[in-house]
Amino acid sequence: MSFVDLIRQQIQVLGNVPEPSDDAVSHSHKLYQTIVEQANNGALTFHDFMHMALYAPGLGYYSAGAHKIGPAGDFITAPELSPLFGQCVAIQAQQVMSDDCNSLLEFGAGTGRLAVSIMVYLAQVDSLPEHYIILEPSPDLRQRQQQLIATEIPELAERFRWLSELPESFSGVVIANEVIDAMPVHGFRVTDGSLEEMMVTLDADQQLTMAFSQTLSPELEAWWSSCGQQLNLPDGYVSEVNLAMNGWINAIGECLDKGLVLLIDYGFPMAEYYLPERSSGTIKCHYRHRHHDDPLVLLGLQDITAHVDFTSVAETGLASGFDVLGYANQGSFLTSCGILQLAESEVGEDLKKQVLMAQQIKPLIMPEEMGELFKVMALAKQTDPVALGGLIGYRYLDQRHLLG
Repeated sequence: MSFVDLIRQQIQVLGNVPEPSDDAVSHSHKLYQTIVEQANNGALTFHDFMHMALYAPGLGYYSAGAHKIGPAGDFITAPELSPLFGQCVAIQAQQVMSDDCNSLLEFGAGTGRLAVSIMVYLAQVDSLPEHYIILEPSPDLRQRQQQLIATEIPELAERFRWLSELPESFSGVVIANEVIDAMPVHGFRVTDGSLEEMMVTLDADQQLTMAFSQTLSPELEAWWSSCGQQLNLPDGYVSEVNLAMNGWINAIGECLDKGLVLLIDYGFPMAEYYLPERSSGTIKCHYRHRHHDDPLVLLGLQDITAHVDFTSVAETGLASGFDVLGYANQGSFLTSCGILQLAESEVGEDLKKQVLMAQQIKPLIMPEEMGELFKVMALAKQTDPVALGGLIGYRYLDQRHLLG
């Protein structure tokens, strides 16, 4: 079977989705050959496979130039749905900003829409940061961010900085919207009370396939010994664990002198993440707004994600010198920050505008959409919540008690 036929077969399984262009198929084939070459030298851990599929230089999903976000892409993020999302994030950021804590830093800014919404609001309330720093691994997305900013807020463009790695020191507000879910994870299966690691290898036809190995990578073995065994997972249980997140949070902890870290992503506390009924894990793939669970198809053309274990995030944050100042679902966070009041002030008595605004914010706050599944966690350093009167985003609900 040719690679073109293989892609067509994969598309047919997904159903009514557009076929990729010839250039996209050629791009996918190059990544496929790269991964197969690695697999011929020995089975890959799922972590290494996922890293290549998403971040292989020039070939991975986030390293190449395809449109990823929005109606013409593979998924849509909260900032794309309404500028009110960014305004609420700005309101929370503004609360902790001060003369010695007056910059913003965003990880993976996507199209740049969140940055624009935040800066427009802060300009309106005369609270602009000294700098808005964007850490963006994708050259294509960096270019799109710069273009959007130059088009929509050219008067603020000089405040933006793009970096490829964290600065040595930083004081201000760090924003990571849907960042942790895109980190490579280690997959596993429990068998006879022991752990097996999820691997990607080649079958007899030289096609990529999943397998499990009793030999664990050192990181996964350490996690199983220190934490995983205590979960008492049943035999046959398949899931994953994000171990890359530990080093990432620790690096932010070393960089941040003072300020707040807002982590916005979909996920659960550990007790919910590893429920018995969630026995096939949370790995999901996104292609043209169709969700499925096969990461081995459409290489380089689809996103691969896993939900976030917020208990592990909190524990890592504490170990990295942070205080955990808040944890709540996105709907509650946005409501606490005043999204309904912002919407009302924007549309006034115009009924048509009211309907359109309701359509925008409903997916952000309703429990059956993004409102419940997405969570917002606040980590902080040298920030006194009592002096602030409590963080604005957690006025109505703070669910830190669920993290234990």
